[in-house]
Amino acid sequence: MMKKSVMLLTATAFAVGLSSAHATDSYSTVTSDRLKSPEASNWLHWRGNYEGWGYSPLDQINTENVADLEVAWTISSGVNQGHEAAPIVNDGMMFVTAAYNKLYAMDAATGELIWDYERQLPDDVAVCCDVVNRGVAVHGDTVYMGTLDAHLIAFDAESGKIKWDITVDNYKKRYAISSAPLVVDDKIIVGVHGGEYGVRGYVGAYEAETGAEVWKAHTAVDDGSWPGDTHETGGAAPWLTGTYDQDTHTLYWGTGNPSPWIDPARGEEHDLHHSVSVIAIDPDNGEITDAYQYSPSDAWDYDGTNEPMLIDIDGQPSIASPQRNGWLYRLARNEGEVSFVNAWPYAETNIFKEVGSDGRPIVEAANRPAIGKTVDACPAFLGAKNWNPSAYDPNTGLMYVPTNEWCMKIRGAQVEYSAGAPYVGAEFEMYQVPGNDHVGMLQAIDPATGETAWSQEFTAPVWSGVLTTGGGVVFSGNLDERKFMAFDAENGEELWSMTTNSGVVGTPVSYSVDGEQYVAVWSGFGGAIPLWAGPVAELTNNIPMGGTLWVFKLSES
Repeated sequence: MMKKSVMLLTATAFAVGLSSAHATDSYSTVTSDRLKSPEASNWLHWRGNYEGWGYSPLDQINTENVADLEVAWTISSGVNQGHEAAPIVNDGMMFVTAAYNKLYAMDAATGELIWDYERQLPDDVAVCCDVVNRGVAVHGDTVYMGTLDAHLIAFDAESGKIKWDITVDNYKKRYAISSAPLVVDDKIIVGVHGGEYGVRGYVGAYEAETGAEVWKAHTAVDDGSWPGDTHETGGAAPWLTGTYDQDTHTLYWGTGNPSPWIDPARGEEHDLHHSVSVIAIDPDNGEITDAYQYSPSDAWDYDGTNEPMLIDIDGQPSIASPQRNGWLYRLARNEGEVSFVNAWPYAETNIFKEVGSDGRPIVEAANRPAIGKTVDACPAFLGAKNWNPSAYDPNTGLMYVPTNEWCMKIRGAQVEYSAGAPYVGAEFEMYQVPGNDHVGMLQAIDPATGETAWSQEFTAPVWSGVLTTGGGVVFSGNLDERKFMAFDAENGEELWSMTTNSGVVGTPVSYSVDGEQYVAVWSGFGGAIPLWAGPVAELTNNIPMGGTLWVFKLSES
Protein backbone atom coordinates (compact mmCIF):
# COMPACT_ATOMS: atom_id res chain seq x y z
CA MET A 1 0.00 0.00 0.00
CA MET A 2 1.21 3.46 -0.84
CA LYS A 3 1.92 5.57 2.23
CA LYS A 4 0.97 9.15 1.70
CA SER A 5 1.01 12.19 3.92
CA VAL A 6 -0.36 15.63 3.21
CA MET A 7 1.17 17.24 0.14
CA LEU A 8 2.64 20.59 1.14
CA LEU A 9 2.33 23.25 -1.52
CA THR A 10 4.70 26.09 -0.90
CA ALA A 11 3.62 29.34 -2.50
CA THR A 12 6.25 31.43 -4.20
CA ALA A 13 6.31 35.04 -3.06
CA PHE A 14 4.70 37.31 -5.64
CA ALA A 15 4.81 41.04 -5.95
CA VAL A 16 1.51 42.86 -5.62
CA GLY A 17 0.22 43.99 -9.00
CA LEU A 18 -2.42 46.64 -8.41
CA SER A 19 -3.36 48.87 -11.28
CA SER A 20 -6.29 50.74 -12.71
CA ALA A 21 -6.99 50.14 -16.40
CA HIS A 22 -9.42 53.02 -16.74
CA ALA A 23 -11.98 55.02 -14.83
CA THR A 24 -15.11 52.94 -14.23
CA ASP A 25 -18.67 54.11 -14.32
CA SER A 26 -20.25 54.66 -10.95
CA TYR A 27 -20.25 51.34 -9.12
CA SER A 28 -23.69 50.00 -8.18
CA THR A 29 -23.73 49.66 -4.37
CA VAL A 30 -24.54 46.15 -3.15
CA THR A 31 -27.13 46.54 -0.41
CA SER A 32 -28.42 43.89 1.98
CA ASP A 33 -31.76 44.02 0.14
CA ARG A 34 -30.04 43.30 -3.17
CA LEU A 35 -28.18 40.35 -1.65
CA LYS A 36 -31.49 38.97 -0.39
CA SER A 37 -33.15 39.30 -3.80
CA PRO A 38 -30.40 39.38 -6.45
CA GLU A 39 -31.37 40.65 -9.88
CA ALA A 40 -31.41 37.98 -12.59
CA SER A 41 -28.84 39.98 -14.56
CA ASN A 42 -26.25 39.74 -11.77
CA TRP A 43 -24.42 37.02 -9.87
CA LEU A 44 -23.91 38.45 -6.38
CA HIS A 45 -23.22 35.28 -4.35
CA TRP A 46 -20.80 32.48 -5.11
CA ARG A 47 -23.84 30.20 -5.69
CA GLY A 48 -26.10 32.95 -7.01
CA ASN A 49 -28.33 33.26 -3.94
CA TYR A 50 -28.28 32.75 -0.18
CA GLU A 51 -29.95 29.36 -0.58
CA GLY A 52 -27.02 27.91 -2.54
CA TRP A 53 -28.95 26.89 -5.64
CA GLY A 54 -26.41 27.67 -8.35
CA TYR A 55 -29.40 28.76 -10.48
CA SER A 56 -29.74 31.70 -12.88
CA PRO A 57 -33.29 32.68 -13.91
CA LEU A 58 -31.95 33.98 -17.24
CA ASP A 59 -33.47 32.18 -20.24
CA GLN A 60 -32.10 33.94 -23.32
CA ILE A 61 -29.76 30.94 -23.67
CA ASN A 62 -32.05 27.89 -23.74
CA THR A 63 -32.31 24.32 -24.95
CA GLU A 64 -33.27 25.50 -28.46
CA ASN A 65 -30.29 27.77 -29.08
CA VAL A 66 -27.51 26.74 -26.67
CA ALA A 67 -25.76 25.00 -29.58
CA ASP A 68 -25.09 28.51 -30.94
CA LEU A 69 -22.82 29.50 -28.04
CA GLU A 70 -19.51 31.06 -29.02
CA VAL A 71 -16.57 32.56 -27.16
CA ALA A 72 -17.14 36.18 -26.15
CA TRP A 73 -13.76 36.68 -24.46
CA THR A 74 -11.08 34.94 -22.39
CA ILE A 75 -8.36 35.87 -19.93
CA SER A 76 -5.39 33.80 -18.74
CA SER A 77 -4.16 33.77 -15.15
CA GLY A 78 -0.62 32.71 -16.05
CA VAL A 79 -0.46 30.02 -13.34
CA ASN A 80 -0.88 26.25 -13.49
CA GLN A 81 -2.62 25.33 -10.24
CA GLY A 82 -6.33 24.69 -9.77
CA HIS A 83 -8.87 27.34 -10.81
CA GLU A 84 -12.11 26.64 -8.93
CA ALA A 85 -13.63 30.10 -8.37
CA ALA A 86 -17.05 31.39 -9.33
CA PRO A 87 -16.98 34.90 -10.82
CA ILE A 88 -19.10 37.57 -9.10
CA VAL A 89 -20.86 40.06 -11.39
CA ASN A 90 -22.49 43.35 -10.41
CA ASP A 91 -23.98 45.53 -13.16
CA GLY A 92 -21.38 44.71 -15.76
CA MET A 93 -18.35 44.51 -13.48
CA MET A 94 -16.84 41.08 -12.78
CA PHE A 95 -14.60 40.01 -9.89
CA VAL A 96 -12.92 36.63 -10.07
CA THR A 97 -10.05 34.97 -8.21
CA ALA A 98 -7.40 32.55 -9.42
CA ALA A 99 -4.80 30.35 -7.74
CA TYR A 100 -2.32 32.03 -5.34
CA ASN A 101 -4.95 34.63 -4.38
CA LYS A 102 -4.90 36.49 -7.64
CA LEU A 103 -7.93 38.76 -8.06
CA TYR A 104 -9.18 40.39 -11.25
CA ALA A 105 -11.78 43.13 -11.79
CA MET A 106 -12.99 43.24 -15.38
CA ASP A 107 -15.65 44.54 -17.70
CA ALA A 108 -17.99 41.54 -17.75
CA ALA A 109 -19.03 42.13 -21.37
CA THR A 110 -15.61 42.65 -22.95
CA GLY A 111 -13.04 41.22 -20.54
CA GLU A 112 -11.22 44.55 -20.35
CA LEU A 113 -9.09 44.52 -17.21
CA ILE A 114 -10.01 47.30 -14.75
CA TRP A 115 -7.68 46.37 -11.89
CA ASP A 116 -5.90 43.34 -10.52
CA TYR A 117 -4.25 42.17 -7.32
CA GLU A 118 -1.76 39.41 -6.61
CA ARG A 119 -1.13 38.37 -3.01
CA GLN A 120 2.46 38.35 -1.81
CA LEU A 121 2.23 35.09 0.10
CA PRO A 122 4.87 34.05 2.64
CA ASP A 123 7.36 31.50 1.34
CA ASP A 124 6.36 29.00 4.02
CA VAL A 125 2.61 28.92 3.34
CA ALA A 126 1.44 25.29 3.19
CA VAL A 127 -2.01 23.89 2.46
CA CYS A 128 -3.27 20.37 1.99
CA CYS A 129 -5.06 20.60 -1.34
CA ASP A 130 -3.58 23.08 -3.81
CA VAL A 131 -3.32 26.86 -3.69
CA VAL A 132 -6.91 27.40 -4.83
CA ASN A 133 -9.32 30.21 -4.04
CA ARG A 134 -13.05 29.85 -4.74
CA GLY A 135 -14.10 33.48 -4.97
CA VAL A 136 -15.04 36.74 -3.34
CA ALA A 137 -18.05 38.39 -1.72
CA VAL A 138 -19.40 41.88 -2.41
CA HIS A 139 -21.15 44.33 -0.10
CA GLY A 140 -21.57 48.08 -0.29
CA ASP A 141 -18.74 49.37 -2.47
CA THR A 142 -16.33 46.69 -1.29
CA VAL A 143 -15.00 43.32 -2.46
CA TYR A 144 -13.87 40.76 0.17
CA MET A 145 -11.37 37.91 -0.28
CA GLY A 146 -9.93 35.35 2.13
CA THR A 147 -6.32 34.25 1.62
CA LEU A 148 -4.12 31.18 1.95
CA ASP A 149 -2.15 32.90 4.72
CA ALA A 150 -5.39 33.31 6.72
CA HIS A 151 -6.07 36.98 6.07
CA LEU A 152 -9.32 38.67 5.09
CA ILE A 153 -8.93 41.64 2.75
CA ALA A 154 -11.39 44.38 1.78
CA PHE A 155 -10.89 46.14 -1.59
CA ASP A 156 -12.51 49.22 -3.01
CA ALA A 157 -14.59 47.78 -5.84
CA GLU A 158 -13.89 50.54 -8.35
CA SER A 159 -10.17 51.08 -7.82
CA GLY A 160 -8.86 47.94 -6.16
CA LYS A 161 -7.38 49.97 -3.32
CA ILE A 162 -7.11 47.95 -0.10
CA LYS A 163 -9.40 49.34 2.59
CA TRP A 164 -8.28 46.94 5.29
CA ASP A 165 -6.35 43.70 5.67
CA ILE A 166 -6.79 41.68 8.87
CA THR A 167 -5.14 38.52 10.16
CA VAL A 168 -7.84 35.93 10.84
CA ASP A 169 -5.42 33.38 12.29
CA ASN A 170 -1.88 32.02 12.29
CA TYR A 171 -0.95 30.55 8.93
CA LYS A 172 2.12 28.90 10.50
CA LYS A 173 -0.31 26.58 12.29
CA ARG A 174 -1.80 26.02 8.80
CA TYR A 175 -4.95 28.03 9.17
CA ALA A 176 -6.05 29.19 5.72
CA ILE A 177 -9.11 30.53 3.90
CA SER A 178 -9.79 29.05 0.49
CA SER A 179 -13.51 29.68 -0.09
CA ALA A 180 -15.67 32.70 -0.73
CA PRO A 181 -16.93 34.71 2.26
CA LEU A 182 -20.66 35.05 2.91
CA VAL A 183 -22.16 38.47 3.70
CA VAL A 184 -25.11 38.73 6.10
CA ASP A 185 -26.25 42.24 6.97
CA ASP A 186 -23.02 44.06 7.86
CA LYS A 187 -20.95 40.97 8.67
CA ILE A 188 -18.40 39.15 6.51
CA ILE A 189 -18.52 35.47 7.46
CA VAL A 190 -15.80 32.94 6.66
CA GLY A 191 -14.87 29.40 7.58
CA VAL A 192 -11.26 28.33 8.05
CA HIS A 193 -9.28 25.58 6.32
CA GLY A 194 -6.61 23.34 7.89
CA GLY A 195 -8.15 20.13 9.24
CA GLU A 196 -5.31 17.97 7.95
CA TYR A 197 -2.96 19.91 10.26
CA GLY A 198 -4.91 19.70 13.49
CA VAL A 199 -6.28 23.24 13.60
CA ARG A 200 -9.43 23.80 15.65
CA GLY A 201 -12.09 24.71 13.12
CA TYR A 202 -14.42 27.68 13.38
CA VAL A 203 -16.70 30.02 11.49
CA GLY A 204 -15.88 33.69 12.12
CA ALA A 205 -17.76 36.94 11.53
CA TYR A 206 -16.11 40.32 10.93
CA GLU A 207 -17.43 43.86 10.60
CA ALA A 208 -17.80 44.80 6.94
CA GLU A 209 -16.62 48.36 7.53
CA THR A 210 -13.54 47.71 9.69
CA GLY A 211 -12.73 43.99 9.72
CA ALA A 212 -13.09 43.85 13.50
CA GLU A 213 -14.00 40.39 14.80
CA VAL A 214 -17.64 40.11 15.89
CA TRP A 215 -17.80 36.46 16.93
CA LYS A 216 -16.17 33.07 16.47
CA ALA A 217 -18.06 29.75 16.51
CA HIS A 218 -15.75 26.77 17.12
CA THR A 219 -16.83 23.59 15.36
CA ALA A 220 -14.81 21.11 17.45
CA VAL A 221 -16.72 21.66 20.67
CA ASP A 222 -15.77 21.03 24.29
CA ASP A 223 -18.87 19.07 25.33
CA GLY A 224 -17.38 15.71 26.35
CA SER A 225 -17.73 14.16 22.91
CA TRP A 226 -13.95 14.41 22.43
CA PRO A 227 -11.61 12.60 24.84
CA GLY A 228 -9.65 14.96 27.07
CA ASP A 229 -8.64 18.15 25.32
CA THR A 230 -8.35 16.62 21.81
CA HIS A 231 -10.97 19.06 20.52
CA GLU A 232 -8.24 21.72 20.69
CA THR A 233 -6.56 20.06 17.69
CA GLY A 234 -9.71 18.37 16.42
CA GLY A 235 -10.05 19.83 12.96
CA ALA A 236 -13.74 19.97 11.90
CA ALA A 237 -12.71 22.85 9.63
CA PRO A 238 -15.74 24.50 7.93
CA TRP A 239 -13.78 25.19 4.77
CA LEU A 240 -16.60 25.63 2.25
CA THR A 241 -19.13 28.47 2.12
CA GLY A 242 -22.40 27.97 3.98
CA THR A 243 -25.96 29.10 3.22
CA TYR A 244 -28.35 31.54 4.89
CA ASP A 245 -32.05 31.11 5.71
CA GLN A 246 -33.50 34.60 5.46
CA ASP A 247 -36.88 33.62 6.94
CA THR A 248 -35.41 32.39 10.23
CA HIS A 249 -32.18 34.43 10.18
CA THR A 250 -30.07 31.25 10.45
CA LEU A 251 -26.75 30.24 8.93
CA TYR A 252 -26.20 26.62 7.90
CA TRP A 253 -22.57 25.56 7.53
CA GLY A 254 -20.89 22.21 6.84
CA THR A 255 -17.90 21.04 8.88
CA GLY A 256 -14.91 18.88 8.01
CA ASN A 257 -13.18 15.72 9.18
CA PRO A 258 -11.91 15.15 12.71
CA SER A 259 -8.17 15.52 13.02
CA PRO A 260 -6.47 13.08 12.86
CA TRP A 261 -8.71 10.84 10.76
CA ILE A 262 -7.96 7.82 12.94
CA ASP A 263 -6.94 8.07 16.58
CA PRO A 264 -6.88 5.05 18.94
CA ALA A 265 -7.20 7.39 21.92
CA ARG A 266 -10.78 8.32 21.14
CA GLY A 267 -12.38 5.06 19.99
CA GLU A 268 -15.80 4.72 18.39
CA GLU A 269 -17.66 5.77 21.53
CA HIS A 270 -16.76 9.44 20.99
CA ASP A 271 -18.99 11.16 18.41
CA LEU A 272 -16.63 14.15 18.08
CA HIS A 273 -19.14 17.02 17.89
CA HIS A 274 -19.45 18.91 15.54
CA SER A 275 -17.12 17.26 13.03
CA VAL A 276 -18.63 16.00 9.73
CA SER A 277 -21.85 17.87 10.45
CA VAL A 278 -24.13 20.66 9.37
CA ILE A 279 -24.45 23.30 12.07
CA ALA A 280 -27.07 26.02 12.52
CA ILE A 281 -25.63 29.37 13.65
CA ASP A 282 -27.26 32.59 14.84
CA PRO A 283 -25.51 35.20 12.65
CA ASP A 284 -25.96 37.90 15.27
CA ASN A 285 -23.83 36.27 17.97
CA GLY A 286 -22.30 33.08 16.55
CA GLU A 287 -24.27 30.74 18.81
CA ILE A 288 -24.52 27.21 17.39
CA THR A 289 -28.22 26.52 17.92
CA ASP A 290 -28.33 22.96 16.54
CA ALA A 291 -26.40 20.41 14.49
CA TYR A 292 -26.85 17.17 12.59
CA GLN A 293 -23.87 14.82 12.28
CA TYR A 294 -23.48 12.85 9.06
CA SER A 295 -20.68 10.55 10.27
CA PRO A 296 -20.21 10.34 14.06
CA SER A 297 -16.64 9.35 14.98
CA ASP A 298 -15.64 9.56 11.34
CA ALA A 299 -12.57 7.53 10.33
CA TRP A 300 -12.65 7.92 6.52
CA ASP A 301 -12.11 11.70 5.99
CA TYR A 302 -15.74 12.11 4.92
CA ASP A 303 -15.93 15.88 5.46
CA GLY A 304 -19.46 17.19 5.93
CA THR A 305 -18.64 20.49 4.26
CA ASN A 306 -20.69 19.97 1.10
CA GLU A 307 -23.30 22.61 0.44
CA PRO A 308 -26.37 22.61 2.72
CA MET A 309 -28.78 23.63 -0.06
CA LEU A 310 -31.95 25.33 1.22
CA ILE A 311 -35.10 24.31 -0.65
CA ASP A 312 -38.71 23.55 0.19
CA ILE A 313 -39.64 19.90 -0.25
CA ASP A 314 -43.33 18.97 -0.09
CA GLY A 315 -43.95 22.37 1.46
CA GLN A 316 -41.40 21.82 4.24
CA PRO A 317 -38.34 24.06 4.65
CA SER A 318 -35.50 21.60 4.03
CA ILE A 319 -31.80 21.09 3.55
CA ALA A 320 -30.70 18.84 0.70
CA SER A 321 -27.03 17.86 0.75
CA PRO A 322 -25.15 15.15 -1.19
CA GLN A 323 -22.34 14.22 1.15
CA ARG A 324 -18.82 12.95 0.68
CA ASN A 325 -19.83 9.63 2.31
CA GLY A 326 -22.02 8.77 -0.69
CA TRP A 327 -25.41 9.57 0.87
CA LEU A 328 -27.85 12.30 -0.15
CA TYR A 329 -29.50 13.79 2.94
CA ARG A 330 -32.90 15.40 3.30
CA LEU A 331 -33.09 17.37 6.54
CA ALA A 332 -35.79 19.60 8.02
CA ARG A 333 -34.93 23.12 9.18
CA ASN A 334 -37.06 25.15 11.54
CA GLU A 335 -36.16 28.28 13.55
CA GLY A 336 -32.49 27.42 14.00
CA GLU A 337 -33.08 23.68 14.40
CA VAL A 338 -32.16 20.91 11.99
CA SER A 339 -33.46 17.34 12.04
CA PHE A 340 -33.13 14.18 9.98
CA VAL A 341 -35.85 13.19 7.48
CA ASN A 342 -34.27 10.69 5.10
CA ALA A 343 -31.08 9.68 3.29
CA TRP A 344 -30.31 7.70 0.15
CA PRO A 345 -27.04 6.39 -1.32
CA TYR A 346 -26.27 8.12 -4.62
CA ALA A 347 -22.90 6.49 -5.42
CA GLU A 348 -20.94 3.33 -4.67
CA THR A 349 -20.74 3.13 -0.87
CA ASN A 350 -20.14 0.35 1.64
CA ILE A 351 -19.43 2.11 4.94
CA PHE A 352 -23.00 2.32 6.29
CA LYS A 353 -25.46 -0.54 6.32
CA GLU A 354 -28.15 2.09 6.48
CA VAL A 355 -28.97 5.44 8.03
CA GLY A 356 -31.44 4.71 10.80
CA SER A 357 -34.79 6.41 11.22
CA ASP A 358 -33.20 8.50 13.99
CA GLY A 359 -30.60 9.77 11.52
CA ARG A 360 -27.72 7.83 13.04
CA PRO A 361 -25.78 5.65 10.57
CA ILE A 362 -25.31 1.95 11.24
CA VAL A 363 -21.66 1.36 10.35
CA GLU A 364 -20.44 -1.71 8.50
CA ALA A 365 -17.81 -2.67 11.07
CA ALA A 366 -15.72 -4.67 8.59
CA ASN A 367 -15.17 -1.48 6.56
CA ARG A 368 -14.11 0.77 9.44
CA PRO A 369 -10.30 1.24 9.49
CA ALA A 370 -8.18 1.25 12.64
CA ILE A 371 -4.52 1.18 13.64
CA GLY A 372 -3.12 -1.96 12.04
CA LYS A 373 -6.43 -2.73 10.29
CA THR A 374 -6.66 -2.25 6.51
CA VAL A 375 -10.11 -2.08 4.93
CA ASP A 376 -11.62 -1.47 1.53
CA ALA A 377 -13.94 1.52 1.80
CA CYS A 378 -16.17 3.13 -0.82
CA PRO A 379 -16.28 5.96 -1.61
CA ALA A 380 -12.63 7.00 -1.30
CA PHE A 381 -11.75 9.85 1.04
CA LEU A 382 -12.10 12.43 -1.75
CA GLY A 383 -15.76 11.56 -1.63
CA ALA A 384 -18.69 10.71 -3.81
CA LYS A 385 -18.83 14.49 -4.11
CA ASN A 386 -16.14 16.86 -2.95
CA TRP A 387 -16.09 20.69 -2.84
CA ASN A 388 -17.54 21.18 -6.35
CA PRO A 389 -21.12 22.31 -5.82
CA SER A 390 -24.35 20.78 -7.02
CA ALA A 391 -27.11 22.97 -8.46
CA TYR A 392 -30.89 23.04 -8.13
CA ASP A 393 -33.49 23.91 -10.76
CA PRO A 394 -36.78 25.12 -9.23
CA ASN A 395 -38.52 24.41 -12.55
CA THR A 396 -37.66 20.69 -12.64
CA GLY A 397 -37.37 20.24 -8.87
CA LEU A 398 -34.14 18.30 -9.44
CA MET A 399 -30.63 18.60 -8.01
CA TYR A 400 -27.73 18.14 -10.42
CA VAL A 401 -24.92 16.43 -8.56
CA PRO A 402 -21.28 16.08 -9.75
CA THR A 403 -20.42 12.58 -8.55
CA ASN A 404 -17.37 10.32 -8.38
CA GLU A 405 -17.37 6.57 -7.82
CA TRP A 406 -14.07 5.35 -6.41
CA CYS A 407 -12.81 3.34 -3.46
CA MET A 408 -9.73 3.11 -1.25
CA LYS A 409 -7.64 0.85 0.88
CA ILE A 410 -7.13 2.64 4.20
CA ARG A 411 -5.57 1.82 7.54
CA GLY A 412 -4.77 3.78 10.65
CA ALA A 413 -1.26 5.10 11.33
CA GLN A 414 0.20 6.43 14.57
CA VAL A 415 0.68 10.19 14.53
CA GLU A 416 1.46 12.86 17.10
CA TYR A 417 0.36 16.46 16.92
CA SER A 418 2.98 19.08 16.10
CA ALA A 419 1.83 22.58 15.25
CA GLY A 420 2.06 23.20 11.50
CA ALA A 421 2.79 19.57 10.60
CA PRO A 422 0.42 17.15 8.84
CA TYR A 423 -1.89 15.40 11.29
CA VAL A 424 -3.68 12.71 9.29
CA GLY A 425 -3.20 9.38 11.05
CA ALA A 426 -3.91 7.21 8.00
CA GLU A 427 -2.30 5.45 5.06
CA PHE A 428 -4.40 5.00 1.94
CA GLU A 429 -4.54 4.29 -1.76
CA MET A 430 -7.42 5.05 -4.08
CA TYR A 431 -8.66 2.82 -6.89
CA GLN A 432 -11.53 2.63 -9.37
CA VAL A 433 -14.65 0.67 -8.49
CA PRO A 434 -13.97 -2.82 -9.90
CA GLY A 435 -15.88 -3.38 -13.12
CA ASN A 436 -16.70 0.29 -13.71
CA ASP A 437 -15.59 1.98 -16.92
CA HIS A 438 -16.07 5.41 -15.39
CA VAL A 439 -15.26 7.41 -12.28
CA GLY A 440 -17.18 10.64 -12.87
CA MET A 441 -20.89 11.23 -13.27
CA LEU A 442 -23.34 14.11 -13.48
CA GLN A 443 -26.62 12.99 -11.94
CA ALA A 444 -30.05 14.59 -11.81
CA ILE A 445 -31.63 13.51 -8.51
CA ASP A 446 -35.01 14.23 -6.95
CA PRO A 447 -34.23 15.53 -3.41
CA ALA A 448 -37.71 14.50 -2.24
CA THR A 449 -37.23 10.82 -3.03
CA GLY A 450 -33.54 10.23 -3.81
CA GLU A 451 -34.48 8.83 -7.22
CA THR A 452 -32.16 9.49 -10.17
CA ALA A 453 -33.86 11.06 -13.18
CA TRP A 454 -30.83 10.81 -15.47
CA SER A 455 -27.05 10.60 -15.43
CA GLN A 456 -24.05 11.19 -17.66
CA GLU A 457 -20.84 9.21 -17.15
CA PHE A 458 -17.22 10.31 -17.65
CA THR A 459 -14.04 8.26 -17.67
CA ALA A 460 -12.10 10.59 -15.36
CA PRO A 461 -13.27 12.15 -12.11
CA VAL A 462 -15.60 15.17 -12.19
CA TRP A 463 -14.26 18.26 -10.37
CA SER A 464 -16.36 21.10 -11.82
CA GLY A 465 -19.30 22.84 -10.22
CA VAL A 466 -22.74 22.89 -11.83
CA LEU A 467 -24.99 25.72 -13.06
CA THR A 468 -28.71 25.55 -13.86
CA THR A 469 -30.63 28.23 -15.77
CA GLY A 470 -34.16 29.40 -16.51
CA GLY A 471 -33.57 28.27 -20.09
CA GLY A 472 -33.64 24.63 -19.00
CA VAL A 473 -29.90 24.18 -19.48
CA VAL A 474 -27.42 22.55 -17.07
CA PHE A 475 -23.75 23.53 -17.47
CA SER A 476 -20.74 21.64 -16.15
CA GLY A 477 -17.25 20.56 -17.21
CA ASN A 478 -15.04 17.47 -17.36
CA LEU A 479 -11.35 16.72 -17.04
CA ASP A 480 -9.91 14.26 -19.53
CA GLU A 481 -11.76 15.73 -22.54
CA ARG A 482 -11.26 19.32 -21.29
CA LYS A 483 -14.88 20.06 -22.22
CA PHE A 484 -17.35 22.61 -20.97
CA MET A 485 -20.79 21.15 -21.65
CA ALA A 486 -24.50 21.98 -21.73
CA PHE A 487 -27.23 19.44 -20.98
CA ASP A 488 -31.00 19.44 -21.15
CA ALA A 489 -32.20 19.76 -17.55
CA GLU A 490 -35.19 17.48 -18.18
CA ASN A 491 -33.56 14.47 -19.85
CA GLY A 492 -29.77 14.93 -19.68
CA GLU A 493 -29.21 15.12 -23.44
CA GLU A 494 -25.89 16.78 -24.26
CA LEU A 495 -26.77 19.88 -26.30
CA TRP A 496 -23.39 21.58 -26.73
CA SER A 497 -19.77 21.34 -25.71
CA MET A 498 -16.47 23.06 -26.31
CA THR A 499 -12.94 21.78 -25.77
CA THR A 500 -11.04 24.22 -23.59
CA ASN A 501 -7.37 24.68 -22.79
CA SER A 502 -7.32 22.43 -19.68
CA GLY A 503 -9.51 20.33 -17.44
CA VAL A 504 -12.56 22.25 -16.27
CA VAL A 505 -12.65 22.50 -12.46
CA GLY A 506 -14.29 25.92 -12.18
CA THR A 507 -17.75 26.90 -10.96
CA PRO A 508 -19.86 28.25 -13.85
CA VAL A 509 -22.10 31.30 -13.52
CA SER A 510 -24.46 33.26 -15.78
CA TYR A 511 -25.26 36.96 -15.99
CA SER A 512 -26.39 39.56 -18.50
CA VAL A 513 -25.08 42.93 -19.62
CA ASP A 514 -27.23 45.28 -21.73
CA GLY A 515 -29.73 42.51 -22.28
CA GLU A 516 -27.22 39.92 -23.50
CA GLN A 517 -26.71 36.71 -21.48
CA TYR A 518 -23.24 35.30 -20.79
CA VAL A 519 -21.94 32.09 -19.21
CA ALA A 520 -18.48 32.09 -17.59
CA VAL A 521 -16.23 29.35 -16.21
CA TRP A 522 -12.57 28.76 -15.35
CA SER A 523 -10.68 25.98 -17.11
CA GLY A 524 -7.49 25.15 -15.25
CA PHE A 525 -6.83 21.68 -13.88
CA GLY A 526 -5.48 21.31 -10.37
CA GLY A 527 -6.91 20.93 -6.90
CA ALA A 528 -6.82 17.74 -4.87
CA ILE A 529 -6.93 15.08 -7.61
CA PRO A 530 -3.31 15.28 -8.90
CA LEU A 531 -2.07 15.54 -5.30
CA TRP A 532 -4.13 12.89 -3.53
CA ALA A 533 -5.83 10.50 -5.95
CA GLY A 534 -2.86 8.14 -6.46
CA PRO A 535 -3.44 5.62 -9.25
CA VAL A 536 -6.81 7.19 -10.15
CA ALA A 537 -5.00 10.43 -10.97
CA GLU A 538 -3.39 8.60 -13.89
CA LEU A 539 -6.68 9.15 -15.74
CA THR A 540 -5.74 12.85 -15.81
CA ASN A 541 -2.03 12.54 -16.65
CA ASN A 542 -2.32 14.06 -20.12
CA ILE A 543 -4.31 17.16 -19.21
CA PRO A 544 -2.51 20.44 -20.03
CA MET A 545 -2.27 22.90 -17.15
CA GLY A 546 -2.91 26.63 -16.99
CA GLY A 547 -5.87 28.79 -16.03
CA THR A 548 -8.11 30.48 -18.60
CA LEU A 549 -11.46 32.09 -17.87
CA TRP A 550 -13.86 31.35 -20.73
CA VAL A 551 -16.90 33.57 -21.29
CA PHE A 552 -19.58 32.56 -23.80
CA LYS A 553 -22.58 34.22 -25.45
CA LEU A 554 -24.92 33.38 -28.32
CA SER A 555 -23.60 33.82 -31.84
CA GLU A 556 -24.77 36.99 -33.55
CA SER A 557 -24.93 35.31 -36.96
